Amino acid sequence: MKQKTVKANVQNPSRRSFLTRSLAPMAGVAALAPFVKTFGKAARPELLTDPTNLPPTPFNFTPFTVPLFKPPVIQPTALTPAPGSAQASLGSAAVYHGIAPEFSKSHPAHGADWNDAALKTYKVDILPTTQQILPGVETPCAGYNAIWPGPTFLSNFNEPCVVRVTNHGDTETSLHLHGGHTPAHADGHPNFYVHPGKTRDYYYPNIVPREHPGGPFDMSEAPSTMWYHDHGNDFTAINAASCHAGFHLFTDDLEKQLIASNVLPPTYGDTDVPLAFSDRRLNADGTQFWDPLEHDGYLGDLICVNGNAFPVMKVQRRKYRFRFLGAALARVFHFKMSNNMPFLMIGNDAWLLPQAVGATSFTLTPAKRADVIIDFRNAPKEVFLQNAYTQTNGRGPDKIDLANAKPVMKFIVEGAPVANDIKVAVGTRLRPHVPILPSEIQTTRVFTFERGNGVWQVNKELWDPRRADAQPQLNGAERWILQNKSGGWWHPIHIHLEAHQIQKINGSRPSAFNAAKVDTSILEGNTTVELFMKFRTFTGPIVFHCHNLNHEDMRMMKQFDPRPPGSPSPLTGQSFSVPPEICGIPAEELADPHNHLFL
Repeated sequence: MKQKTVKANVQNPSRRSFLTRSLAPMAGVAALAPFVKTFGKAARPELLTDPTNLPPTPFNFTPFTVPLFKPPVIQPTALTPAPGSAQASLGSAAVYHGIAPEFSKSHPAHGADWNDAALKTYKVDILPTTQQILPGVETPCAGYNAIWPGPTFLSNFNEPCVVRVTNHGDTETSLHLHGGHTPAHADGHPNFYVHPGKTRDYYYPNIVPREHPGGPFDMSEAPSTMWYHDHGNDFTAINAASCHAGFHLFTDDLEKQLIASNVLPPTYGDTDVPLAFSDRRLNADGTQFWDPLEHDGYLGDLICVNGNAFPVMKVQRRKYRFRFLGAALARVFHFKMSNNMPFLMIGNDAWLLPQAVGATSFTLTPAKRADVIIDFRNAPKEVFLQNAYTQTNGRGPDKIDLANAKPVMKFIVEGAPVANDIKVAVGTRLRPHVPILPSEIQTTRVFTFERGNGVWQVNKELWDPRRADAQPQLNGAERWILQNKSGGWWHPIHIHLEAHQIQKINGSRPSAFNAAKVDTSILEGNTTVELFMKFRTFTGPIVFHCHNLNHEDMRMMKQFDPRPPGSPSPLTGQSFSVPPEICGIPAEELADPHNHLFL
């Protein structure tokens, strides 16, 4: 994969220049020229919101010729000044946004059994770069360490890490570890920024919730496949389109034992492969097509896997573990194999399933992950991964057409069947599941997702960072009912902080694949999901939102603030009253009356 650093990233306008142009009086599309690729005399913003009228990517290329890119593993590096030191504290020149208060051993949430001695430190730079989405075509973007996907993190249970992120772009960013159990300062809250030219230390203790306060860790909650991506307010969608995404894999003793006993392959070895699926559309100059007036959902005409359109991978005749990731902004995939080979599903979102289940096809929305085993032992010499969903707009997929599924990735199968292959099969037990019991539920809350007055709303409200929409009791459990009342629109709803457990979908029990732990529930058109969730270890504020990222940026989001009994949330709706050490924004900046970043 060819990449090179450039001096500017035309895909990432600054917040101020973007708002100046988009909020200025409209004089045709001239005010949007830097952001919208116009076409013909009928180039009007209302036309540009309809993907059936969008200009196709104008390059000829041969699909399935570029090898699949596997991101490199990021290596630890010493950080100077040291995390948590006075020189790296909030407001400092070196680490302007500071580090989570929970990093300190004296913090009440910092457990005595947290393995501080194992701390690893990493450096990540958000860098303008170019990417060859199509061979020979340089497309400006801004990747983590200048690659897309960003480097892969390999973490172990109770081996904490600090990731020092420096933003070399010109748009505010906020790094979210999707599927992680992290302090609010490091969770990627939309307003907990990394300003352009500034740095934040993200502290991940790499622990899991406890079975009960003061008790042992609940190892049924140990994740496996997490990912990281941007979450900056108003700019999540365009930052995601500019390649802000990467994998973060987590391993504990149980998963290591599955590997040692040859049930699963070695983590991130030759037969453990991440697959991030997204879609892009290019202009004639190689830049990405982007319409800032598109609020329904971005769709591209190039299906990318790990940053390249329609790649190819050589495989042996054996079982492979593929970690599927829906990294698109709005596109929904329904995958099958061209020769109807079955899938073996071993994980949903961040967590391994209680036991492996078989499937002939499966759906992947934005933010969803599916941990999948594909057995190539009896495959033909060439086989394709296909997408059976048709989709013409951001509202959601149109229909599943298995007979006319389109290839998105090619596998070339080589050699004879491999001896001593991994042993995972249908019914293999993987990770114990501890269900949340109805007797543990303290409160029921209803959240309705719908469109009102042309914008995306939850409970008929837009997201307000000054307001706590729910205050769960810390270490408590609640029932949430998620209702989609927006007609045929789809909304993949991601809840930060912990896994949730789906109880019912439209009144019926979920499938075996969805019956354990997830962090994103799919609200298809007119769907209701009932879930149970616990709120442990960390106070907020924490957000949940639609992961169609254009919907998220248009305020289809809420926030909750877990608190001990008798400890009210400071977020009363009057002001952005998050303490500076938690949001990572110095007090003088928060107090600036001309600062509109927190409204």
